[in-house]
Amino acid sequence: MSPSANSGRRFDLTRYDLVLLCIPIAFLLAAVAGLGLGIPSHVATAAAGLVSASVLADALFRNPPLRT
Repeated sequence: MSPSANSGRRFDLTRYDLVLLCIPIAFLLAAVAGLGLGIPSHVATAAAGLVSASVLADALFRNPPLRT
């Protein structure tokens, strides 16, 4: 069998991978905080939405993708 083309390669996350990872993590943390601390769900969801929007705005407008 031939080895995979990706064997021996390190898994590197790009900045945009981290942006996409931050969005569901924000909502997951909001759900945990809502359940654990007794924060109303609409407040926790709104806070997660603000965090996600700010991360997305940073990735799209403050540090936009560059053409290569």
